Amino acid sequence: MNTQRGSIGFNIMFAIMLVAIGIMLYILLGGKNPFATSTNTIVSPAGIVDDAAPSRDANGEFNDGLGAPDAATTGELDEYGAGIAAIDVFNRDINSDGRIDRITRTRVENGTDHFYYEYKLELNTKNGYTDITPDGFRTTEGAECALRKLRFVFRPAFRVDTISREWSDTWITPTMATKTTYTFRHGELNASDAAQMRVVCDVADLF
Repeated sequence: MNTQRGSIGFNIMFAIMLVAIGIMLYILLGGKNPFATSTNTIVSPAGIVDDAAPSRDANGEFNDGLGAPDAATTGELDEYGAGIAAIDVFNRDINSDGRIDRITRTRVENGTDHFYYEYKLELNTKNGYTDITPDGFRTTEGAECALRKLRFVFRPAFRVDTISREWSDTWITPTMATKTTYTFRHGELNASDAAQMRVVCDVADLF
């Protein structure tokens, strides 16, 4: 009887040692430690920018800060190439309340080399989505130069920077650009005073 008990005890200890060795090998080979204290990590949507992020992507295209859309729809243009070309929807937390708000970007073509992006911002409230879009929240895009651009920044706090300039003589005639920043306060987006920057053709160069 004592021999059987000793044999059982040895087998149990041997099994425990094998399990311990297996766990150590798993951790050493790059596995996750099962005994480590877990932490909650919030992963931001791809492309969302902070102050340090570049204003142009790897292809040199202007980056408006919204990242990859959560839903995208392609429209049909008329025989002249005018109409709604695309609608992109972004699920983003605008006011840091833990609710997923909504930003919609619509590309509108007019049948020429010029087009514009129109933005709509909606807060997710207990009563449904509430539109908080300021007036004129859209770009002005030319073939060579943009006269108005918007860029969304989510960290450290949400804001929208807009840089625009007046048209003069031709689309490529440089004029003085001004910058306005919209920040979220008291349930709405509030605009700062416009600040002069410098004379440019393409305002995208100033972000």
